[in-house]
This record gives sequence, structure tokens and C-alpha cells, in this order.
Amino acid sequence: MQHADALTVTVMAIFGGLILLFLWRARRGHIPYVRPIAGITAMEEAVGRATELGRPVIFVMGLTDVRDIITYASLSVLEYVARLAARLRTPFRALVLKPDVYPFAESAVHNAYRLEGAAEAFNSREQVQFLSDNTIIFAMTAGQMIAELPAGCALFIGQFDFTSLLMTEPGSQAGVLQIAGDPTLGQVPFFVCTCDYTIIGEEYYAASSYVSSDPAMRGGLVSQDLIKVVFASLIVAGLAARLLYDCGAWWMKDVVMALTRYSS
Repeated sequence: MQHADALTVTVMAIFGGLILLFLWRARRGHIPYVRPIAGITAMEEAVGRATELGRPVIFVMGLTDVRDIITYASLSVLEYVARLAARLRTPFRALVLKPDVYPFAESAVHNAYRLEGAAEAFNSREQVQFLSDNTIIFAMTAGQMIAELPAGCALFIGQFDFTSLLMTEPGSQAGVLQIAGDPTLGQVPFFVCTCDYTIIGEEYYAASSYVSSDPAMRGGLVSQDLIKVVFASLIVAGLAARLLYDCGAWWMKDVVMALTRYSS
């Protein structure tokens, strides 16, 4: 078994210190800036449009269960959108596939209405619906509901599979404003074709921090991005050192050997 040496421990300590620093600053009120993502900023516009049309907002949860971190990111966005709908007194429905996710979705929507002072308007039977645990039936029912109501806007936030088009195509044909977010890059092309806004890849996880009222989540997001920048810089430095060494810069040999040892 290979143990961490002094350099590895130092790097880990620096990264841990960065995370703790940004969390501390965030809790002290220094909220770090996060660039706006079109799919996230459009959510308020989408709910506003549904309000003007007098149509419901439909939020479709993904296919993952409570053991997956993707589900918790989706629940964070669910609560944010439910708060927007509660604030504007817009009809709202969350559609759930997994039975074990239902109580968490119900709690998130209930909390959203409570925070907006509209707890009396919360109706779990209508606003949080379990359609089916069969993905095909779930997708066809969701798509039919979006098209026939019709929905004022529809949001698909979570991890989806080949049934994504069954959900999004009816709304696209009916002219419903649709926003999708999926961390699986293989699903992105299908959402791009049928939705007005698409949250792509790692933007999905940034969305949950962006809309959360917890400043620590945004602090953690920024610190993780800084760590990625450090790793990217080390990769570029390693490539440059290797290129110089191959071009005859013998004095870069020790640097190349060290980077090779740590990368392996």
C-alpha cells in the first residue's frame, strides 16, 4: 500500500484550508460571486410566464433514488422553483418517479410554501404526485400532462435516460417553455433539441449551490473551482516541462521525473 508523502499531505492541507476558508467567509456574509448560468436565471422568467398565462409550473424529478447525490441537487432546485411559484401563487406540480424520493420532494415543496408564507396553499395530493416507478409509463404520463394541461413551463432536473424525449417532445410541440438539467452529458443533445434552456454537465451541481439559501454551499462551490484551477495549472506545467525536456532542456529532467512519479 502506498502512503502519502510530505508533498501530498501539504497539497491536501492547502486544499482543505481553501475549502474551510471560503466556508468561513460565506458564513460571515462574504458571499462569493458565481457567474450566472442561463438555465438557472431563466427559471424565474419561466415561472413568471406561467403566472401570466394562468397555467401550472411542472417540475419533473429524475430517475435516481435517495442514495444518489444527483437527487439532492435536484431537490435543492425543486425547493427554489416551488418558492417562486408560491410567491406568485402559481399552480405547481412536482412529478416523482422513485417512491423513496416522494417524502423528500413533499418536504421540500412544503418547506418552500412555508417560507413564502403560503403554507395554507400547500396540497400534497395535487402538488407532489407519484406517477409510476416504470420509466416509460412515467415519461409518457409526464409528457401527456405537460401538453394537455397545458403547462406554463416545465422543468426537468435530474438524471434521465432514453425516455427523456417522451417527456420533452410533447411540451416542445405545444410551445411550452422548458428547462432541463442533467449531469449526464449523453442526455444533453436530446434536451438541447426540445428545451429552451439546458443546464449542462457540472453546471447541474452548480445550480443547486446557486439557488440555495445556504451561503456555505456557494462557498464550497467556489473553493472546489479554485482547486480545479490548481490541478489544471499543474497539468499545463507538467506538459510544458515535458516539452522542454524533449527539446533538449536537460535541466528539466528532475521536474519531469517528479511530476511523473506523482501522476502515477
